[in-house]
Parts: sequence; C-alpha cells; structure tokens
Amino acid sequence: MVGLMQIIRSLLALVLTCFLASQAIGVETIKPKADPRKAPTSTTTDSFPTKRNIITTYFWIGQGGTSISSTTNIKSAWDEFWKKNFGGIDCPEDRKDAKKFREASLPEKFAPTLNPFYVALPFNDIAFPKKARAFVPWWSEKEFKKDHLESQCKGRWVMIKFQNKVCFAQWEDVGPLRYDHAEYVFGDERPTRYSRAGLDVSPTVRDYLGLSGLDKTDWKFVEDDQVPYGPWIEYGEQAILYSAIKSQTAKKLNREL
Repeated sequence: MVGLMQIIRSLLALVLTCFLASQAIGVETIKPKADPRKAPTSTTTDSFPTKRNIITTYFWIGQGGTSISSTTNIKSAWDEFWKKNFGGIDCPEDRKDAKKFREASLPEKFAPTLNPFYVALPFNDIAFPKKARAFVPWWSEKEFKKDHLESQCKGRWVMIKFQNKVCFAQWEDVGPLRYDHAEYVFGDERPTRYSRAGLDVSPTVRDYLGLSGLDKTDWKFVEDDQVPYGPWIEYGEQAILYSAIKSQTAKKLNREL
C-alpha cells in the first residue's frame, strides 16, 4: 500500500509539473517601453551628456531690459527677490578684478550674499511640470506633490569648459530667451533662438573663463559631490556647507593624530 501511494504521489507531481510548464509556454515578459524623449533616470555624472560648442552669452542680476528681451532680472524665474537676496546689481563693468587665478571677480560696491557663479538655461520646471516629469533626470514626484511651486532645477550644478579652463556654477535662472526648451537642456536638440545661444553666464563666470560674449563653450550637469573646491563654493549656503565639512575633517584628523 505504501509503495502504491508513493507511485500516485509521483504521478501527481509529474502531472502538475507538465501543467505548469504548459501554462508557461508562449507567455511573454512585457517590459515597459522607454520614452525616447526622456532623459536617463540615473543621476551619476556619466549619465549627464556634455553639450558641446554652445554659444554662450552673459547676463547679470538687475540687468534691465535689452533690445531682444524685456526681462529685467530684478527677480529670477524662481526667486522673486533675487536682486535683494544677492545684495545689489551684479554690474558687469564695475568689478573687483581677481588677483589670482582661482579668485572671482566680484561687484565693486558690495559683497554678494549669494553665489556669483550662476547661469541660466532655457527651461522652467515650475511652468512646464509635464515636460519636467518627462525630461528632468532627477525629477521627484514626491517633492512635486509636496510643493509644486518649488523648483527642482534651481541650484543644480553645471560644469563649463572654455578652451583650457573649467568653471562650476549653479543654475539660478531661465534663459536665454526661451523657457520651455527641455529637449535641448536634457535632450539632443540644439538651441534655435537668437544667435543660437544656449547658455547665459554671470559676469563672474565670464571673467573666470575669459569669455567675450558669444564664445562657444561645453557644459554638463554634475552632482554636488562632483564639484571640486573653488571660488564657486565660498558663498551663501555653499560656504556654510564647506565650512562644516572642513570642521568635521579637522576633527577627524585630530582624533587620528
């Protein structure tokens, strides 16, 4: 009787295995198709492509309107009190010239309270949340639901290269001219408006790199921890963070001595 029960169990197991196998035949694993418009979701430095030979213009906080734009830059796309928070007009002529290579040229009449290494790129994530969701690689739906009027692009770091010089700056405004061109900022398109300029830089960035107004530069996004020490992290929140890091490093070294 025991032998017969073992045979029955074996037959049942065989039938069950065949049944499951038959159900698996022809079943296709379906993977969601990647949206060709969307930037990579990974935010490692290598995932950010370099934008090459981009015509680069310069602008400044409190600039006032021009013949091609009525924007005054008293406020930015994301900071209603940009000029006030910066400390004044970041005039490109009246500058304290940098005496050393790694110093920054600054406004002559006041000490800025925000980072003078700033840039503008032609996309506003607050104005175009659907595009932001599709293109911005570091997009957070959680943060958007928490506060949809808080930019997820403001303050992002970019690396800019001109000839043999490299500079780091923060994305603080929208332009030149366009504010909806996610396909360029995060995708493969090229700038199309007014001289095909695709990057606006501050007077400090201009002077640090030695730009004249319509030079071609290369730029790319970088993560916070990829930004090396330089004059670009000696202002505002960056200075506080850097000071804290130096303090912690000093304490660690003292403990190890």
